[in-house]
Amino acid sequence: MTNSHGLPYVGALDAVRRIETALTERDAAREASDSVLDAARAEAERLLSAARVSGVRAGEERRDAMFARANADAEVIRSGGDAEARQLGRRVSAEQDVVAAEFTALVLNEEP
Repeated sequence: MTNSHGLPYVGALDAVRRIETALTERDAAREASDSVLDAARAEAERLLSAARVSGVRAGEERRDAMFARANADAEVIRSGGDAEARQLGRRVSAEQDVVAAEFTALVLNEEP
């Protein structure tokens, strides 16, 4: 098989050129898809990082809120205990006065 120029296998040369073009297009498509994948990976890492930061902040806020509630509860308990202690102190003081008066009356009555 020769062509008008006397070259054999002209169709083969065209086939090689088509193969080279297809390979070039395939390589370009691969590079484009690699670029898109790299961008997607970078975006995924950015999203994960943002989610981690957000999660840490949310955890810190919850911890702070829990501590605030615990401190408020502790203050209520302390205040209640202080009030009970003051009331008990007043009752003991009043009882001491009564006991002292009774004791004094007993002692004075028995001495004559």
